[in-house]
Amino acid sequence: MNLLLPFGISLIILVIGARFLVRFATGFSSSVRLSPLVIAATAIALGTSIPELFVSFSSILQRVSPLSTGDVIGSNIANIGLVLGLSILLFPIKVGTKKTQRNNIILVLLTLFFVAVYFLPTDIRTYSSLGLLIFYFVFLFLEIFWGEEGRRREDRKALHKMKHSKLTPAANFLGMGISLAAIGLSSKYLVSSAVGIAGYFNVENEIIGLSVVAIGTSLPELSTSIVAGFKKEWKLLFGDIQGSNIFNLAVVGTVLALFGQTQTFVGQHLSLAYLSLITIAVFFLTRRYSGKSIPRIFGLGFLLFYASYIFLLVHH
Repeated sequence: MNLLLPFGISLIILVIGARFLVRFATGFSSSVRLSPLVIAATAIALGTSIPELFVSFSSILQRVSPLSTGDVIGSNIANIGLVLGLSILLFPIKVGTKKTQRNNIILVLLTLFFVAVYFLPTDIRTYSSLGLLIFYFVFLFLEIFWGEEGRRREDRKALHKMKHSKLTPAANFLGMGISLAAIGLSSKYLVSSAVGIAGYFNVENEIIGLSVVAIGTSLPELSTSIVAGFKKEWKLLFGDIQGSNIFNLAVVGTVLALFGQTQTFVGQHLSLAYLSLITIAVFFLTRRYSGKSIPRIFGLGFLLFYASYIFLLVHH
């Protein structure tokens, strides 16, 4: 099928571009000695969420915003069910006791607010979505504040071990720009080919967004988590997933609500229910094992939960 080749190439470029963006952004951040959790929840999370943002813009311009709506929700479910689930299964992840717990509270509140917005009338929903954006700026402020506190206390050891980037800040900044350009271009063709594939198989755009595109745009989080897992950088691993999900809901969700004319989509109730349940599950799990390693059986549980979601979505 002719559409599979551009879809595959676009997806590969998207992932590679995001990966390099993370690398350059991390290098830029390390030069000013930011706290590891701040780097993960802001710079790295932003980098790994750039695919969802660019896909949303491309979807809006091509008037297929339901595909991106599915991508945002499906990507958040994949980040926890697939990415975190696989990470827990592979590594003895130790849960943080302070900032990780605080971020999970923010993520749960934001998720529930996001879900509630979808059940509001269209006009009210559009204006209410601005609350999501305000929520994100509050999160950034708190993250920087908590990061500064961590720099002086709990993160001092991690900061001492952190290596300086071999590149200059200017070189890292240029690399970020080139990576963004690659992501922007590839996202355009990713959306076009995904829509074509959906039409060929007579599958709704939302289903493609909730499954195929969502998994594809979650690959940067997956690769980052695997690297962080091997390096035993648990704060980077958790921070990236938390920050990415918060960014997807608050920023990308707001863009779609304001410009994409977001409406009821196929599998809405199923997807929103799974998103709420899996986010709440992470909240209670991390509180239960605060300061401890999460048993790997829970990783298998998250993977099975995600597999059941894909199964029900396809057969919806």
